[in-house]
Amino acid sequence: MKNIVVTACQSRSKIQFGVFLIALLLTVLLFVYPRTEIYNYYQQSQKNQLSSNALMKFGVAGVNRNYNLMEEVIRLGKLNQYFGSQDNSECTLDYMNSKKLQQDHPCVIETIRQHYLNKPSPPNIPLKLDSDDDKDRSPGQTGVIFRLLKNKTNGFFVECGALNGEYMSNSLDLERKYNWGGILIEANPITFQKLLSRNRKAWTLPICLSLETYPTQVTFQPKTGDPGHSHIEGEAETLQKPGIPGVDPDLVKVQCFPFYSVLLAVGRTDVDFFSLDVEGHELKILKTIPWHKINIKTLTVEWDNMPEGQEALSRFMEDSGFMRIGAFDFQFTRDVIFVKDLINT
Repeated sequence: MKNIVVTACQSRSKIQFGVFLIALLLTVLLFVYPRTEIYNYYQQSQKNQLSSNALMKFGVAGVNRNYNLMEEVIRLGKLNQYFGSQDNSECTLDYMNSKKLQQDHPCVIETIRQHYLNKPSPPNIPLKLDSDDDKDRSPGQTGVIFRLLKNKTNGFFVECGALNGEYMSNSLDLERKYNWGGILIEANPITFQKLLSRNRKAWTLPICLSLETYPTQVTFQPKTGDPGHSHIEGEAETLQKPGIPGVDPDLVKVQCFPFYSVLLAVGRTDVDFFSLDVEGHELKILKTIPWHKINIKTLTVEWDNMPEGQEALSRFMEDSGFMRIGAFDFQFTRDVIFVKDLINT
């Protein structure tokens, strides 16, 4: 009888030990191995990643030194997405666009950094402007934002629809007079080359902002005779009106990335001023932004060519935690001004 009991106990111990080994193996496969793989990917990407010290060297004020892409990926639980493209050879534009990789995917971030993101000009390189006077190039947005932010220096802007970096620029004065840094986005390939020649002290990208939460490629209408009204084809029907030059016969393909992806590529989620002027699809872009993950203090948004209208824009921004405090309604500028609502958020 004792032998039977001993044998039974030994069998149960072996079963328990086997279960323990299986549980241990599953733990390694589910938790340790994925994190190791992500870390290896992150280490590899660091060869091309711009460090916070480099950002500061090139004059970008207020860089978030604690930003860590690996932590962002793990925290957001994007393991399954990552394993879908862990082979770097698969990280191509076609793959990214067709698979609709989300805006915080490592492949998306690294593609922006390696192929689209241009460094700010060094501080000792002078600006190359068409006019050397110190007049504000914006129709009025710069002065209003500067006062709203209580004459803030060393701030950070994002200007989408930056044109040539001087004409009607909402950020130039902030940069050259008050030591701001920032990001300039211009999708028109011809105008972007002029922007690069200005030696702006800001990151520059020849892209459009995506209307989705993933990268897309679009057909772009450059409007060579009137680059201020260049736009994504089919997204700005109100531009076809008297007094505005007609379409160009030669359309171009332009790569679009989500706004949040661009911020992650630069390593910045705090923005003092966001200027958005993209001729008709501003609201679609704003709807892609994960507002709970970023901190934008002020915005100016053009509404004139937006099919949804000014009221729809204001309602959405109020629902997103902003207050409308005014609007510009001039010949070439019809912008709404928003400030983050610190009381009700």
